[in-house]
Amino acid sequence: MSEKKLKVWGKGPLKIMDAEIDCYILEDGTPILNKGKMMKAIGRQWKGASRSDSPNFIGAINLQKFIRPELTEKLKGIEFYDGGRLISGYHADTLAEVCNVYLEAREAGDLKKAQLPIAQKCEILLRSFAKIGLRALIYEQLGFEKFKHPEAFRLLIESYLSEEIRKWSKEFPDELFWQMDRIYGNEKTTSRNRPLYYAKFIRKYIYEPIEKGAVLKRLDEKIPKDSKGRKKARLHSATSEDIGLPAVKSQIWQVLAALKISSDKKRYENNFRRMMGQTYQTDLFE
Repeated sequence: MSEKKLKVWGKGPLKIMDAEIDCYILEDGTPILNKGKMMKAIGRQWKGASRSDSPNFIGAINLQKFIRPELTEKLKGIEFYDGGRLISGYHADTLAEVCNVYLEAREAGDLKKAQLPIAQKCEILLRSFAKIGLRALIYEQLGFEKFKHPEAFRLLIESYLSEEIRKWSKEFPDELFWQMDRIYGNEKTTSRNRPLYYAKFIRKYIYEPIEKGAVLKRLDEKIPKDSKGRKKARLHSATSEDIGLPAVKSQIWQVLAALKISSDKKRYENNFRRMMGQTYQTDLFE
C-alpha cells in the first residue's frame, strides 16, 4: 500500500540572499524547496550531468564521501500534490545539509578550485539561518504563522535555542551592572554580592521582550532550577549562536541605552516603555 501524498497548503518565492527559490508548505506543515533551484541557492552553475548517484548540485565525485546516509535519503525528495499535479521537492532542511557537505570537503582540503566559491556561498548561507531558522523563515514569508499553526510557532521559538548548553561565557557587560547599581542607589556590586532583584530585572527587561516571553519560558524549561532553587546554567548559554544569542545581546544594549539616560529606577522604567513603543508617563521637564 503506497503512502498517501500530501497536498500543498501554500506556495511562493523565498528570497535567500541573492537567490530566489520556489518553496511550498504542505498541509501538515512540512516546508519544501523547489528541486530545480537548489543549485542557484548555493551559487552552483547548471552544466553537465551528475557524475554520481547524487543530484547535479552535489554530484561531484570528490563530494561523495562527505554525504551522510541521512542526506542521501533526503535527496530522494518528497512527492506531493500541487493542485492536480504530482511533483517532487526537497525538505527545507536539505539545503543546510548540502552546505555542510561543501564545508566539510573544504576543511579536508578536497575541494577543487572551481568549487571554492560555492563553499564560500554555503558558509554565508549557514550563517544566515539555522536548519530550524530556515523553516521559520519559510513559514513567515508564506504567511503560515497567521493561522497559529502550533508547529510554525514552536519552530520559531526553537530557533532561539541551542541543542546543547554552551560553556560559560561572559555576555553581560560590566557597565550594565554599574548602571543598575546607579539607578538602584547601590554601592558598586560584584557577581558575588549582587541582590536577587537584579536577576528579576534581567528576566523582565532582557529576556521577556524576546517573542513576548515565549523564549524565556522555553529557556526555563531547558535550564530548570536545582533543589536549592538555583539555575544550573545561565539562560544565555542555551540560546542559539545565530539567532538566540544575538537577540539577547541586542536587548542588552537597548536596556543599557535606556539606563544611561535615566537618573533613577522610575525614570528608567518610563524610558524603557517609551523605547519599546509602550505607553509611558510624559516627564514635565523633558
